[in-house]
Formats: sequence, structure tokens, C-alpha cells
Amino acid sequence: MDEVSGASRFLSAFAAIENHFKWKLQTDYGRTGFVKIAEEYARRHHTQLDLPALRMFADLRNALVHHDYYGGRPVADPVPDIVEAIERLRDKIISPPTVLHVLPHRPLASFGPSDPLRAVLEEIRWHDYSQFPIYDDHTYRGLLTTNCIARWLAHRLATDEIVEGETVGAALAFVEPHDRAVHLSRTTTVPQAIKKLSPPADGGLPPTALIITHSGKPDQSPLSIVVADDLPVLVAAMDAGT
Repeated sequence: MDEVSGASRFLSAFAAIENHFKWKLQTDYGRTGFVKIAEEYARRHHTQLDLPALRMFADLRNALVHHDYYGGRPVADPVPDIVEAIERLRDKIISPPTVLHVLPHRPLASFGPSDPLRAVLEEIRWHDYSQFPIYDDHTYRGLLTTNCIARWLAHRLATDEIVEGETVGAALAFVEPHDRAVHLSRTTTVPQAIKKLSPPADGGLPPTALIITHSGKPDQSPLSIVVADDLPVLVAAMDAGT
């Protein structure tokens, strides 16, 4: 370790996390336990936290502050790995990475209602995409999914022939409520995206996709689309090194 003791670094990082929670909550929690404050922060800010790690760090903090001191410094020092782990966690909580920073850049396929459906099928064939935002005059009109296309196809096969000029709009008519997207801004963090794509506490269904625009407005050009298949990458970005 350098001349700043491991205990001092650990306590500084812990205090930074605790102060961040309290500042963001803007509430005087008095003698409320640290873990309870962390849980409230996660609930209010719709984010996920590594609560087991925070509980362990809280126990270690309590042990350090009640341990003997010599020359104004704790006698005991946490091992370097623990100090580095809480500093990484502090950085992720206070300045979490954004979705745009973590996910690899990839071409975004979007269409209009009058575009030929065969263009969407080509994208599915070549890039294995499953969700496509649909825009009409630069305004978002809905999310076309492969499930939606399958429902359209089943209907067409049962009622009529499929013609060459089928449009995106024809398939979009078969969108169901769960075929939905949520628009978020370019500053959306990885924990916020994970929370949005996770099943809500009320037992409902999460959105099929997150569409990232400059400030989260549906009439802005999409910068990226985030889907459930991206969750492993997002979770790994928060878990790496902790």
C-alpha cells in the first residue's frame, strides 16, 4: 500500500458512497442503517446495487471505526483487494458508465410504415435483429418485432395470399401491448437500463426495448436500441472487477 493507509482509503471510499446516497435522497435519515439507506436509494433511483458487497463493507467499516487507533490512524488495515474493490464500487455508484459507453456501436435499423416489409426481413436475415423502431415523419410510431411479424404472417396465411408489396405498416398493425419501447436519454446509465429491462415488482412485463435518443424524446433520431439480449454485457460492465 502507499503512505495513505488501507484503512484510511477504505473509510474515505465508504464515506463517499454513504454521502452520495444521502445527498441524492435529500432526506435526514438520522440513525438509519447504511444498508437501509442503500436500499432506499436503489428503489427511488430505479437502479441496482451490489447489496451483499455493501453489507460486507458496512460490517468492515463498523469494525474499523471501533478498532484501536494509534497516532490518529486505525491499527488494522483491510487487505489491498478489499480497498480496491470498494474504490471501484464507489466509482461505479457515483459515476456509473452510460449505456452508450458500454455497448458496442452497431448499425441501427429503423423503418417507416410505407417501407417494404421485405427490407425488414433482409435485416433479420443478415444481422439477426429482432426489434425495429418505426418512424413516420421523424416521429416514433411503434416497435416492430419478429413476434409481431409472425402474428401478421399467421393472419395473412389464414386469410389471403402474401403479395410482393407488403409494407411495414401492415405488419405493425399486429403489435401487441408488450411490443413496446421506452425512450431514454443518451445519459442513461447501465444500472438504469438494467432496471428498465428487468421485470417490475408488480409482476408486469418490462419493455421489449429501450430506444436511446439525445434527450429521451420520441421525435429525436435513435442513437441506439437496447434489448434483453444486451443484459449480460450490461451486468458484466457493473460486475467487472468487484
